[in-house]
Amino acid sequence: MNILHVEDNRADSDLLKEAFECIGVEATLQVTHDAKQALRGLEQNLSLHGASSPDLIVLDLNLPKMDGREMLKRLKEHPQLRRIPVIILSTSNLEQDISFCYDNHCNSYIVKPIRFEEYKRVAKNILEYWFSTVALPPYSTTN
Repeated sequence: MNILHVEDNRADSDLLKEAFECIGVEATLQVTHDAKQALRGLEQNLSLHGASSPDLIVLDLNLPKMDGREMLKRLKEHPQLRRIPVIILSTSNLEQDISFCYDNHCNSYIVKPIRFEEYKRVAKNILEYWFSTVALPPYSTTN
């Protein structure tokens, strides 16, 4: 499992990483604290022969430089990156944020938990659903 977590709050990224570790998930969790950098890295991977994309992207909305809404739009407009499932993990429970994300093809929207036990539940649900239940699309370098 290869997960890209785009999150500017180091405490939140550490909580998710620790939650995956606590439930025994052997995942590669790459954390990027900047959406522009994350998008640039994903696009650069496409040009590298043999480079793979993440199986899943966990994306915060409120990021510096480029927010998660813009990154989501760009991901889903990109012919090679749009297949990667994107889970929004945000403190926002605003209806307009949730609607915007689904209108722009996010695959799930989760309001960030407050307690660590809830983070473990979220990690377990992500694992069970995205890596045990559904069939993920193959990595593709073609349009």
